[in-house]
Order: sequence, then C-alpha cells, then structure tokens
Amino acid sequence: MIEGSPQAGLIARAVAGDGVALTLLLTETRSGLCGYLAGRIPADLKGTLDADDIAQEAHVEVFRHIGDFENRGPGSFERWVRTIAIRKLRDAIKMRRADRRGGGRVAVSPFPRHVEDSMVALLDLVAVPGQTPSRSAARHEAVAAVQSALSELPEDYRQAVWMVYIEGRSVASAAEHMGRTERAIHNLCYKAKDRLRERLGSDARFFSSSG
Repeated sequence: MIEGSPQAGLIARAVAGDGVALTLLLTETRSGLCGYLAGRIPADLKGTLDADDIAQEAHVEVFRHIGDFENRGPGSFERWVRTIAIRKLRDAIKMRRADRRGGGRVAVSPFPRHVEDSMVALLDLVAVPGQTPSRSAARHEAVAAVQSALSELPEDYRQAVWMVYIEGRSVASAAEHMGRTERAIHNLCYKAKDRLRERLGSDARFFSSSG
C-alpha cells in the first residue's frame, strides 16, 4: 500500500467509521489472511480448526476496534489484522487442545449482529418474484453471499445501499453524507437492488419457488 493509493483511501475512510470501506478492505484481504492462518495451524489440529473461521472471528474484532488502528505506513493495516487473527488462532488452539470432544464448528459472522440481520433482510428484499426465502439456508452463507455481492457494486451504489439498508440511516442522512440529493440516493439504491437481485435474487441456496 502506498500513500494516496486506493487502499490508503479505503483505510482512512474505514478508520473514520465507514462500514462500506471496511467491508471492502476485509473482502480484498480475506484470501491472503486465510492462507497466512492455514500455514500456522498445527498438523494435529488441521481437521478441527479452519482458517476461514478464524479469519471471520478476527474480522469481528476488526469491526469492533477499527477506531483503535494507527496507520504506521504501507502494510500496517494488514499487519494489524494479522496480529488480531494470530491471537484468535492461539486462543482456538488452546481451546481445541483442552477439549477434544468435537461437536462441529459454529460459523461466526464477520459483522456485528445488527449488521448481519440487516444483510439477511436485504437478501430477502431482492428476491425475484415467485421466490421465497429458504428456511434451510445457513445464515452465515447468506451473509457471506451478500458481502460478496456488495463488494462487486460500483462504489456509489454500494455506499448508498449500505447506509440506507444496512446501517438503517434515513435517505436524508445518506444524502448529506454522500453530498448527493435525496432523489439521487433513491436512484442509487434502486439500481443497487437491481444489481443485487440479478446476482442473488434467485440463488437456489437461499430461495425456493413459491409456485
């Protein structure tokens, strides 16, 4: 990362409380973090510990403590996230070795509960006509799918739909934050939902035919 780079701008916005920017940052760096963690799971625990789960737990902490991050130059954000992730991995290793009774892993969302609720609600909102939410869909899979789909939207679409549908802001508040008119925010949200509907609205993992 270099000064003035797109990532530097995202980091500055994330530290200032922009959830859209932080989500995009974590999405962009997730595969690298998972690879980093996978190489540090002890051989005797590779069947019971999953790097992706540890990364998700680390992301929860990042969301909670992003305001504490101090940008010390190129690579400092990734190092900070990895430090949190390694701490989570060490805790998980201690727990697994203290209790090998098994029972399966519980997936952890990389978002606070209220944000996760809003993402699931957004998924329901973009269902195509004739589709109804599937009761069998795993909640964490739905959240991950929405996160991925949001990351592919144009930035202004993503920011508008995040503030209105995920953060629960009023259209007026979103318009003020983005420096746009309320009409523009309505238009951005409409287009964003169309894009999300194309990507997710008939996904068999989350919807079933009501006919």
